[in-house]
Amino acid sequence: MVLNWLANAFKGEEGSEVGQVSELFIHPIRALQPVKMPSSWMLASKGFIYDKGMCMLFKGTNERLKHTMSGYEALCKVEVSLSEDGKVTLKYEDKPDLVIDLNDFKNMENYTVETCPKGFEYCHVGEEASTWLSEIAGKEVRLMFSPEKKTSGELMDIQSLDPVLIIGEASLQDFSKEAGWDVEMERFRPNIVSVNQGAYEDETWQEIKIGEAVLEFDHRCTRCLITNVISTGVRTSDTMDTLRRYRPRCEKTNKPVFGSYFTVKTPGMVAPGDKIILVKRRKV
Repeated sequence: MVLNWLANAFKGEEGSEVGQVSELFIHPIRALQPVKMPSSWMLASKGFIYDKGMCMLFKGTNERLKHTMSGYEALCKVEVSLSEDGKVTLKYEDKPDLVIDLNDFKNMENYTVETCPKGFEYCHVGEEASTWLSEIAGKEVRLMFSPEKKTSGELMDIQSLDPVLIIGEASLQDFSKEAGWDVEMERFRPNIVSVNQGAYEDETWQEIKIGEAVLEFDHRCTRCLITNVISTGVRTSDTMDTLRRYRPRCEKTNKPVFGSYFTVKTPGMVAPGDKIILVKRRKV
């Protein structure tokens, strides 16, 4: 399937409704389970508030725990919840719950900014959280947050590390037919699941409006082996094998693509049920 065909296949005019938000997900900690949001959530200039703002780095090297989760599948079973007042709760089997108050991160004077080998800035959440996750991982990791420094005073917020990932329900259904089984959406970790559109139609949107926010196409999402791991920590080979066989490849990395990343042009609230309005179609 090529993008030129996609561009000609969808004739929705600019300014028309091309889809609807079915589900909305936030990932407070990169690589762990997402949180399904029942109502509206703020889409800020760099992504949804608190989305992927925390991650795990290996102690000693500050290398980030990769999305493949190879050898650390037990972390996939950690249950994550997020309250409206900014508290993240982690649950795992019979361990005492871990509660992380994201409001604690606002004062820069309480934290030291560190740099990972790739040049990203992080601050350590704390020993309690890192020990809790290390016991599950079986290796020492440090839970870090990415600080977004404010110009006024000594305040900062958690910075989202990725654009907004949108996947259409029709795309998953089409992919499931090719795979020969019902593939779970959770394997692909979207922020927004959209409905009422054709398969892979999101790849043809240059600019869209959802709720109060305006988003602009950035790139198609390349896929890795994390798609073979579900929330129980069980690893299969079916998903990635089918992706390699069926989906187009990224020209730079040769990895298969599934879903589209969008950057935020105008921040605003986004909610399940919001219409997706086409502002501009991609020229491909």
